[in-house]
Amino acid sequence: MLKLHNFDRSPFGWKTRIVLAEKKVPHEVIVPENKSESAAFAKLNPFRLTPVLELEDGRTIYESTVVNEYLEEAYPTPVMLPEDPYERARVRMLEDTTDQYLMQTLRDFRGSQYEYAPPFLIPKKADQVDHKLLEESKKKVHEHLARLEKELTGRTWFGGETFSLADAALVAPLTGSLSLMGVLPDPKYPNLAAWSRRVAERPSVIASAPKEPMRIKKD
Repeated sequence: MLKLHNFDRSPFGWKTRIVLAEKKVPHEVIVPENKSESAAFAKLNPFRLTPVLELEDGRTIYESTVVNEYLEEAYPTPVMLPEDPYERARVRMLEDTTDQYLMQTLRDFRGSQYEYAPPFLIPKKADQVDHKLLEESKKKVHEHLARLEKELTGRTWFGGETFSLADAALVAPLTGSLSLMGVLPDPKYPNLAAWSRRVAERPSVIASAPKEPMRIKKD
C-alpha cells in the first residue's frame, strides 16, 4: 500500500490528499516525527519537506505538484487534467503559480499580522503589526484573486468541466486561509464564491480536510 507522509494542516498535504481521495487510491497516512532531525525521514526526502509519497517498493516521490502528476499518470481515473494540450498547460500553470506565488503572498499576509502557534493564529498587538508588509501583501492577494476570478469565467472548475489538479491545489488557500482571515467571501469575486460552495460539497474535499483546522485565537 502507498504511504503518504504529511501533516494534517499542511496545504500541500491537503492538496495531495484530495487527489488520492478523488482517485480512491488506497493509502496509509503517516505523520512524520521530528522530520528536521530524523535520519529516516531524510532518506525519504533529502529536503525534509512534506508531503512525501512512498511507493510499495520503498521508492519515494516528493514535491506536491510532482506527487499529484504521478498520481494522475499512475491512476488515470477519474482524469484530473483536460484533454486539450493548451488546457492541460493552463491547469498546470494555475497549480504552479499557486504554489510559487499565491502561497508566498499568503505567508506574508498572515505573518504581517499574526503569530502562528499551531493550530492557532494569534493576532499581533497593534505596535507589532508590519503594516507595510500587510498592505503590500493584501494588494497582491487581491491581484491573485482577480486573476483566479477571471479564470473561472464560463467554467465550473479551474479545469473547465474537469475537477482538476489546479482545483485540488486551490482548495486550501481559497477555502482555508483566506476565509479564516476574512478576505473571502468578497462580492467582487462571485465566481470564486460559487466555486467555493461547490468544492465544499465535494466528497474528496470533505474526506481529506484537516481534522483540526487552523483557527484564530480569541482573547
